[in-house]
Amino acid sequence: MPREERIRLPSIPLATRVLRSGAGAPVLLLHGSPDSAGEWTAVMEALGDGGACIAPDLPGLGACDEPPASFDYSRPALEGFVDAVLAALDVKEPVVLVVHDVGGVIGLPWAARRPDRVRGIVITNTVVFEGFPWFDVARLWARTDALGRLRARLLMWALGRGGGSRFRQAFARASPELSPEALDRMTREFALDPKSKRCTLRLFRRMVPPAFFAGVDAMRRDLCARLPVRVVWGEGDPFIPARYADAFEGAEREVIERGGHWVPLSAAQPVAGAIRAVLAGRGRGPAA
Repeated sequence: MPREERIRLPSIPLATRVLRSGAGAPVLLLHGSPDSAGEWTAVMEALGDGGACIAPDLPGLGACDEPPASFDYSRPALEGFVDAVLAALDVKEPVVLVVHDVGGVIGLPWAARRPDRVRGIVITNTVVFEGFPWFDVARLWARTDALGRLRARLLMWALGRGGGSRFRQAFARASPELSPEALDRMTREFALDPKSKRCTLRLFRRMVPPAFFAGVDAMRRDLCARLPVRVVWGEGDPFIPARYADAFEGAEREVIERGGHWVPLSAAQPVAGAIRAVLAGRGRGPAA
């Protein structure tokens, strides 16, 4: 099982939880939302000692502290969070970057600005596309007008009613690939955690407007051209359909039948296999 530690990031400032496992070259795993570093546990176990895995809870999510008001969830702020985690853990050599969902929103722009810090990339269902047509819940969470903010807060409050039963039922319908144990964890760490819900709204209000992704299409193409990149995408994702896997031109791609959105949970072995391949320097090539 991964070991857990807590690190302080004075530059923000906050403290966050980090899950670590394995040995060898560093592997940085950035999770999605609504989730935490716990979504990588099965991947870390599947990888074993094949890499020194580092999975932090992202700003305000999971067991990470709520960032101060000065942390604005902009791309520079989020990239600074990644830098701060690696500095706190004294990681100096290039990492294999593994991303899912909002982890890609954070990690891929970071990698594009710091390619010397990256050995290769593994991408699972994520948004790094200009003009992405956000799904309804994301648009609601992102509203900044007074009525929209009120509706978003009320929805977040409702998700926690009945011990999180509304959240659990909705997520079980949308993501049948999730096990009861995963649903229990997400309910506990998100639906029943006011801090994580507040920070999710802060992130989506910044992330959903089109300006946030300005220039990322060129960044994505450059990363695929310069580094070993492998894509493991779940089919049946109601949020980010499998056709978006084709946007990573030149990368090796594997689409997991019925993998759904939560690929780190539904397809841990293929994700671990992609990490091993990138560690070995393999990634570029025709679509799988």
